Formats: sequence, structure tokens, C-alpha cells
Amino acid sequence: MRSAESIESVVRSSRGHTQGPDPRRHRRSWPLGLCALALAIASAAPPVGGSEAGRTPAATIVVSSSTAASAIGLTLVEGVLHYRDKVYQVTLRGAQPTAGSTGKVYDLVQARNIEGSYKPVAGGLRNDRGVTIIFEPPIDLSGGQLQIDLSGRRYPKASTGQRGTVD
Repeated sequence: MRSAESIESVVRSSRGHTQGPDPRRHRRSWPLGLCALALAIASAAPPVGGSEAGRTPAATIVVSSSTAASAIGLTLVEGVLHYRDKVYQVTLRGAQPTAGSTGKVYDLVQARNIEGSYKPVAGGLRNDRGVTIIFEPPIDLSGGQLQIDLSGRRYPKASTGQRGTVD
């Protein structure tokens, strides 16, 4: 009589397997490992334009309807930045006024990082500091880019003893 171990080796050899562990056992853990790897890669990937929908904005900009013409022919639009319970006045150059437009601001670390030149990216506008703004309804850029300048903090006014400083 043959032992159970020798019978198993005969069965394996008839299936094309000669030695080693049962390969069916490893096939079951493969899909689970692939799923874990795909989940790790997806969670580590940076957000792509338009994916800000699930994120909370760091600030908002409300565009006013008042405009002024500058000496070089650009339209200046005023707006209000709401950031960390403070209100700042901002000037938007290169945008046509869109009354009632509100911008959701992402990746803003300090109020002064809002300043700069914004270029269109998928789903919004981004400056060189990584700040992204998505306006609803979208604003019309007359020159292909938007320049934002921070005028100063408006409310609440707190005396720091120095004029013209912005947090």
C-alpha cells in the first residue's frame, strides 16, 4: 500500500505539478493583494482638477459687481476674501465682472498666498503657490489669466501697531 503522501505526489504529477506547495492556495491571495495595492496608490495620488468637489475649501471669494478701468486698459474687479473668520478686500485684474460669482479657494495656507497670477487648469485657476480657485458661475478671463492682489484685512480690525501689514 502506498502512503497518503506518495498518493498526493502521484496526483500532482498527473496534473503537471511535480513538487512544492499547492499553487491553488496562492491564487486566492493574489486578488486581495492587488486590491490593497490599488487602494494604496489611489489614496496617495494628488487630487486631479475637478476633484475638489469632495474637499472643504479653505476660503471663499465673493466677486462684487463694481468695476473700474485701469490706465493700461484692464478691468479691475473687486472682491471679498473670507478666510479664517477674517475678511480681506481683493482686486481681480484680467477678469470681466460676473456679479454673484463665488470662488471656492483650496490649498490656501496664509491669506497673502492668494496673491499672484492665476492660469487656467482643469476645473479652475491655479497660481504658482499651488492655490486653486473654482468660480461658480465661472468668470470670464479677458487676457487668459487672472491677477489677484490683496488690499488688506477689513474685518475684524485689530491694531497690531504697524500700518499696512497683512497676516
